[in-house]
Amino acid sequence: MSAPREPVFPRIKLGVSACLVGERVRYDGGHKRHAFLGDILAAHADYLPICPEAGIGMGVPRPPIHLVGERQQPHALGLQDPTRDVTAQLQQFGARTLGSLDGVSGYIFKKNSPSCGLRQVKVFARPGRYPQRNGTGIFARVIRESLPLLPVEEEDALDNPQRRDNFLCRVYVYRRWQDLQARGLCSAGLGAFHAVHESLVMAHSRAAFGRLEKLLSTATEPTLAETAAQYIQALMTTLARPARRSQHCTVLAQLAGELKPLLTPRQSALLAGTLAAYLAGNLALTEAIDTLRSHVDRHAQLGLGRQAYLYPYPDSLRPSNY
Repeated sequence: MSAPREPVFPRIKLGVSACLVGERVRYDGGHKRHAFLGDILAAHADYLPICPEAGIGMGVPRPPIHLVGERQQPHALGLQDPTRDVTAQLQQFGARTLGSLDGVSGYIFKKNSPSCGLRQVKVFARPGRYPQRNGTGIFARVIRESLPLLPVEEEDALDNPQRRDNFLCRVYVYRRWQDLQARGLCSAGLGAFHAVHESLVMAHSRAAFGRLEKLLSTATEPTLAETAAQYIQALMTTLARPARRSQHCTVLAQLAGELKPLLTPRQSALLAGTLAAYLAGNLALTEAIDTLRSHVDRHAQLGLGRQAYLYPYPDSLRPSNY
């Protein structure tokens, strides 16, 4: 009997800038509802909507703020009234928010926001001067620095096939890690977690895969917690770097090689042609993976259907043109 085409995925919990899910909390009283968040991802996720500017009592609508000063330590000042400095309030709100993020598996921030933007936020050396786009929002910086393992992105990533795939992949990996921690960390559990993610890691970096293998080989029960901390940090760092086409093709070919003894010569030839078309840029990754999946589902005894590389997150969230 064939394995199910798609595993059962748990609902995830995501932090999100409140304006992106339609809440009218922006400085002008409006919102920036994102269609993918509201119409597609919401079927699989529960949101924790947060607006730090409204959260510190600035009101809706409110006078806008902007970042002024040094790139690494800017101040959030009023645009019309530069004497109004809400930097410390936003930092304190971020620190207070950390406790509510338990169980959150990822965070989607509002791009360009002086409180929530992750990158390329305008920073003015002095009020009225020409800005540089090299800053991070005050609130977003607190979250990112306090929770370095948490997958984070801005909403425009959801419109980019590669960035969306990378973000969702990391979110579901992190959710599986949270589930492992909740069950209680043990050597067998850590080994099983690694086995599920082997192909995924290799698609991003074979060198990193080797380092993770070596790390796990030296783990002992007394050092398990320390090993696990090193492992997940290295894993999430590796996955944050998008995989290249050639890396994907190497992993696809390796998985196809495991299937080959069970395939007919014609099936093997067609599968090889599919992978060649993907490597040449004539086929989307999703199409190449679907072709491989069709064989994996018919040969469940190999256990390849458990690989997170083949089933990283629900199919309904997959970019169609990636």
